[in-house]
Amino acid sequence: MLLMETEHQSTIPNALPFNSAGNSSEDSVKRARLLSSNQDETQNAVDYISQLPDAIIVHIFSFLTTKDTVKTSVLSKQWRSTWTSSQYMSFSLPPGGSRKSKGFIAFVNSVQSRYTSDKLKRFLFDAPCLALMRSSLDRWLQFAVEHDVEELSVTLNYRRHKIYALPQILFCCKTLVSLHISRCCFGVCGTVNWCSLKILHIEHAKLNDDGLMRVLSGSPVLEFLELKSCVGIKHIMVESKIFRELVIDSHEFRGQASMLKISAPHLLKLRLLGNSRGGEFRLDEVSSLIEAELNFNMKICALDKVKAHADLLKGLLKRLHHVTKLVMGSWCIQVLSLMEARDIFLPSLECRHLILLGAAGHEGVPEAIAKILESTRLLEKLYLQTTCTPNPKIELNAESTGCHIFAGEEFWNFVKWRIYQCLMHLKHVEIVDCGANPLPWEPVISLLKFLLQNALWLDKIVINSPNSKSSQAFEPSPLLEVARILLSHPKCSPRAKVIFRYPFQGCPPV
Repeated sequence: MLLMETEHQSTIPNALPFNSAGNSSEDSVKRARLLSSNQDETQNAVDYISQLPDAIIVHIFSFLTTKDTVKTSVLSKQWRSTWTSSQYMSFSLPPGGSRKSKGFIAFVNSVQSRYTSDKLKRFLFDAPCLALMRSSLDRWLQFAVEHDVEELSVTLNYRRHKIYALPQILFCCKTLVSLHISRCCFGVCGTVNWCSLKILHIEHAKLNDDGLMRVLSGSPVLEFLELKSCVGIKHIMVESKIFRELVIDSHEFRGQASMLKISAPHLLKLRLLGNSRGGEFRLDEVSSLIEAELNFNMKICALDKVKAHADLLKGLLKRLHHVTKLVMGSWCIQVLSLMEARDIFLPSLECRHLILLGAAGHEGVPEAIAKILESTRLLEKLYLQTTCTPNPKIELNAESTGCHIFAGEEFWNFVKWRIYQCLMHLKHVEIVDCGANPLPWEPVISLLKFLLQNALWLDKIVINSPNSKSSQAFEPSPLLEVARILLSHPKCSPRAKVIFRYPFQGCPPV
């Protein structure tokens, strides 16, 4: 054991050594010089905080809320008024902070009344929508518009109050580049002039087709649009050649709006996410798409509804046949697994990068995966994110592995003739476990062994297991057994590698 010791020198004068004659004049001179030197250093100390350039101070303010920005006035004389010119405003009031609403309103009013800059880069507002705050919020948004705000975010929380209607002046803000609106009413009455807007997020809003059309036609340079939990939209039609990405998250189908049609001939990326029940999606014109994600959930209440879901899936894939990157969520896998997948004809897909998200060990899933691989004849990269929990009664040892995996291997050998074209191009396979355990599942091992033995140009198989909690030790032995099985299995491609990634105890996942 190596011990490190530090000596502590006393600053008490009597502790200083004296010479044998009891004369300490020399030491007194040294002490006097030392004290004088310390006083000079104190007097000549550099105040680095006060000397920071304004550009650095403004950059620091961009990471702080306005409340914290105001607090910096105590740091130095230079900072006392610097916050009044900060071009970043961020105000928030917790949902349970209604008792502090009057003080909150007074604070926002005080900050804006002392503002000295002509321009406002960012205005963020997150608070309960109280009745006494509505008129104030109108003034605050008008302040932001009059100061040429570029990034604006308004998130409101409701209890019993009616939805806040955005002021019409906001729809004429020519400087807006990014806009995020949550739980507000889009009462678009006149012309929208968002000539600089590139990013638009709308959440929990009631918006009809006419209002959305006004928004899109008034945003000529819009590149990204996200609609989350919105009600009343039946048709999204975008003709702009600049429009790049559309995200539909948890769309709410109500009443006659049981179908959402999407037409965007120049769109490059489409993502359908979240829980979307009571309706269906239809893609009319998406010929320029490069990436598509079908990761939404629709509850299948009865088996007689499975065919309708299968028809919906086939219709979507038919319109997405040309994309090069495709993500299929658990709903897609579930539909194919519940149907007799061999009787379902999927369109030929041109994707080269396929991501499958869902359970790997449920009955019917291997046939569903095989059907998808049969349709992706040019596939080069397969990414499988699973949520499979292994059977605790099955131990991964040599005897049980050979016994239990046989059925899985037999299945993949049986469907080999159907997916042989996919095996001619597949180069990269990656498995990610999102369950509570490492990867000791029979279906996954069966698939990986089959690919190792039959994929002609396979370059690598990567297995990620980032599930262990930092507070718990990760037990690598099951994963090492998987490694032993795969590394000892015959390979069709001589350059195929098997790579395992898992966190060690005390280390975060890579």
